[in-house]
Amino acid sequence: MILWTHNLCKELGLHSKKTILYDDNQAAIAVITANAGDYKVKGIDLKYHKIRDYVGRDEFAIKYCPSEEMIADISSKPLGPTQFKKLRPLLNVMPVPPAGEAQAKQDEA
Repeated sequence: MILWTHNLCKELGLHSKKTILYDDNQAAIAVITANAGDYKVKGIDLKYHKIRDYVGRDEFAIKYCPSEEMIADISSKPLGPTQFKKLRPLLNVMPVPPAGEAQAKQDEA
């Protein structure tokens, strides 16, 4: 999705800042940002080589983000209640009030 959006902006002549990709996998970051020959990553899908190209051209940057702070995990991984409650405000999503509380607010209005 990021590649598509990046290319669309280019086609429309829109200049954008460098795209920053956050990853919690330090091994993946090392593979993508390494200047080593491709022989070490032969078995990797072509889309990862494309990302390496963007990083090499300084259009993308890869930064480490610990799993505990990875907002994207809220929609892609099963989280426990503590981690979910920690990440939920970062999405500007409010908790659903209990049924009785919601009904009382409707009655007041």
